[in-house]
Amino acid sequence: MKIKWILPVFILALVLILLTVVENKHASGLLSPAVLRNARNRDDFTLDEKGRVSYPGALLGVDVSDHQGQIDWKRVRADGVDFAILRVGYRGYSVGNIRADDSFARNYVEAKEAGLKLGVYFYSQALSPEEARQEADWVLKMLDGIELELPVFFDWEEAEDGRTAGKASPAVSGYAAAFCQTISQGGYQAGAYFNQQYGYTIMKLSQLTEYAFWLAEYQAYQSFPRETAFWQFSSVGTVDGIDTVVDLDLMYEVENPNDETETNHG
Repeated sequence: MKIKWILPVFILALVLILLTVVENKHASGLLSPAVLRNARNRDDFTLDEKGRVSYPGALLGVDVSDHQGQIDWKRVRADGVDFAILRVGYRGYSVGNIRADDSFARNYVEAKEAGLKLGVYFYSQALSPEEARQEADWVLKMLDGIELELPVFFDWEEAEDGRTAGKASPAVSGYAAAFCQTISQGGYQAGAYFNQQYGYTIMKLSQLTEYAFWLAEYQAYQSFPRETAFWQFSSVGTVDGIDTVVDLDLMYEVENPNDETETNHG
């Protein structure tokens, strides 16, 4: 008779452990109630024959770097792309030197002439808030007051063979906050890029609510439970005027602090 009770008791204990983990996750701010919930209906997302997702009121965009090579921005605009987020620079994997993206200047000028709304991102390998602020200061000097309609994004990703290997932790939220605060003080909108896994396990979004969220989640609808202003829905998109595959994004029209799309330095 005692044996029959072992499995139910084990299951109950496991459920209690899981509930405790979820409660602690919320308490730590990973999915804090301070961050608006995603109220979008999955049935309102549509996927076309080109693999492009659309949503009522949202704009289609791309994010690019020098990996995309020479881009014909007029053809990109004619193919229905409304905005672009350009890599302005990056920190190296090993030594950690900061470098400019070789295509940034050309992409900015030609995309602006083609009529796209523009933002930028910096690929970070910061290991402290101080390094994140250094990256932001570098970005501000690189931008030098140029006009941007969209935010300057902090993009931290763990490099398996680099200086950030094994360093993915909630401390990254502090790096993002330091970067975004510095960018905001420099007169630009700021934002943080993260994938779904980081959103659940690493990024304390409650520390970043005054900045724009840009989520990477590759599927036909956005299921991440918190509100974001931008959504990268594909890493294998195709766009006329770009010879390589390219990341595809949506920019939502939402009335919350993560959707301030007025011009920077305009």
